[in-house]
Amino acid sequence: MHFFKLFFFFLVFFSLTAPFSFSFFEKNEAGLEIFSFSRTFQSPRNMSMERSAAALPSNDPSIVQLNPAGLEIQNNKKNVVALYWQTGAWAENQGFLSYSRKLNAMNVQASYGWIRYGDIDGYDEYGNSTGQIHSPQSQLFTLTSSFPLTHFRFGSTVKLATDKLSGEVGDRTAIALAFDWGFSWQSSSTLYGFALTARDFGSMIRDYVDDSSDDYYAMAQTVSIAAFLKPRTIPRLSLLMESSFPRYSQPTASLGAEYILGKYVFLRAGFNRTWLDLSRDAKELFASNSRPSESNEARLFSLGAGFLHEIFSLDYSFSYLTQGLGVEHRFGLSFNF
Repeated sequence: MHFFKLFFFFLVFFSLTAPFSFSFFEKNEAGLEIFSFSRTFQSPRNMSMERSAAALPSNDPSIVQLNPAGLEIQNNKKNVVALYWQTGAWAENQGFLSYSRKLNAMNVQASYGWIRYGDIDGYDEYGNSTGQIHSPQSQLFTLTSSFPLTHFRFGSTVKLATDKLSGEVGDRTAIALAFDWGFSWQSSSTLYGFALTARDFGSMIRDYVDDSSDDYYAMAQTVSIAAFLKPRTIPRLSLLMESSFPRYSQPTASLGAEYILGKYVFLRAGFNRTWLDLSRDAKELFASNSRPSESNEARLFSLGAGFLHEIFSLDYSFSYLTQGLGVEHRFGLSFNF
């Protein structure tokens, strides 16, 4: 009964936060953010639970992409090296490499993410081939510090993002600078907790064209609230929720679950929809007309599994995409020493 009361409280709390985003953020500026690719650098664990795990501290180094306060390192280890790889409709050559270290009471991490889009033939304004080959690419560099206390955790991340579109004369690599902040709290029983995060608060500091002026477009600027709950009757199960409010796009609800099978194996699942899509789904139940086929989020659901050992961990996630876009796969490998 205690579990159902807590779960109902979390569900109502997150549902009531949806109207807040529409009143606080400027929805008429939808789509104006830049460098949205920075949100795609996620581990298989994060994506298998659809980025709902910001409130639950983790040994997975990419937890800092959700909440810089959530980084944990195993008690008898000081260093973690991790590599994540993604393939699917959105990326053929995308990865994320990180190094984390425990420094006394503080955890720090440096990471590098990249996306290679392949070679593209160049054409002029008349549609004629220029004979030039362009190799666009995006990169993300981060530096994170996390301060874990008994019940409270604090963390921050500095981000430097670069984006190169072409090699035309006068074109250059655009650069953006941003910051993430995270705060989390968990109960003395560690059975439930909350988190508040601010992600991608920054803007472009150099644009794509070398001219007399720069355009300082903002990044996604997302505020999120998250929670986790471990039922007393099923202590191996973790239920996770997050409601995120980007300034330039629709607010999103994410739900996830993680179950520890045996000693080393983790099973995960996640669901992610914008609040607008959820309202459309609800209306479909009471109307004869089917709702529009478009969706504000690329993934319908994700599944995943992980193997966590004292020395290394292996992770995999599978995401089913909307609109006939196929599937997405992510692989992860990390070493603790």
